[in-house]
Amino acid sequence: MRKRNQAIYNFLIQNGVANTPALTDLVIRNWGSVINNVYEHLDTYLGLIQQPKSPGPIEKHPYIDLYAADCDFQRHTILLGTFPPSSYLNNLPLNNLPNPNVQNNNPTHFFYGNMNSLWNYLFPGIQGNIAIPFLQQQLALHDISISDVFSFVQRKNMRSAADSDLKNIVVNCNLSRLFDSSSSIRTVLFTSGKLDSFLSNSVSTLTGFRWILEDCCGGLDAFTVSGDISGNGPYYPINNTGLQMAVLQQEGGVVWWLKSENKTIRIINLPSPAGAAAIQMFKSSFFRKWINYKANLLGLPQLQMGQNVSQYLTINHQLIANGSPTTQYRQEVYQMVLNNSIHLI
Repeated sequence: MRKRNQAIYNFLIQNGVANTPALTDLVIRNWGSVINNVYEHLDTYLGLIQQPKSPGPIEKHPYIDLYAADCDFQRHTILLGTFPPSSYLNNLPLNNLPNPNVQNNNPTHFFYGNMNSLWNYLFPGIQGNIAIPFLQQQLALHDISISDVFSFVQRKNMRSAADSDLKNIVVNCNLSRLFDSSSSIRTVLFTSGKLDSFLSNSVSTLTGFRWILEDCCGGLDAFTVSGDISGNGPYYPINNTGLQMAVLQQEGGVVWWLKSENKTIRIINLPSPAGAAAIQMFKSSFFRKWINYKANLLGLPQLQMGQNVSQYLTINHQLIANGSPTTQYRQEVYQMVLNNSIHLI
């Protein structure tokens, strides 16, 4: 159990929310293996708790089992997130909706269903509503699996979509199969985070992935890390000193590597598809590297260290063809990852 918070769990007991499992990983996993347990629990919560901004029930990830076939360890790449926002409840067979604690939109009932921008960056040209079979087809076509790092969570604030509000987390130990010798996965994609935050205890996809290594894969001592873009450079133990050395190897890049006894896996921290992330991208060292990569292709002067990014882009306006620099940046970086040319930046 990660980010254990007894107080928000006790909220369920005190309010008489039925079918609440004991707060241990094993009990919650066994409870969640019967989906009717989950539906009854969620429905009782929705029927009892009407006060907005209340802590949430125990939630089972709605897609990990439902779309298990899309987490195919014989594909070469896997895309990982954390856990969907509470809006997914609107797509479940529950009787006590709407509820002021649940976000009231109906997202696509699939991973990243609330974030169409991701799919537009990954598979450009999507028109109209995004159909789940289309996403599954595109994922398979590009040899990409998909899953999330958390199997069960409780929320400090049920309406919040923030990872920081996820508590009482049970990690998705099925992802330990990434490191089996029989797995064909060679690349893991994250849509947030960076190597120097790997040992952070803030809740994120990257931290959740680390918890899986710790809890389900024999611990961090079973792995070493490298920031060399080729994966052929020195590898270091996963501690503060080792991470600092690996970050220096990256030279502002987004690619790094994990090595276990069985295999070596490449990690790529994609720029976030979220609209709110655009402002921070101007401060990103990799955004500056992308600008200089583009400038070199077009024969433009390089963006110098300390030079203002906005002023540079205004002067060299021909570098940006699609209106928003951060939109073009994300479109091109995502496509370079799919085309296996990200090492060129």
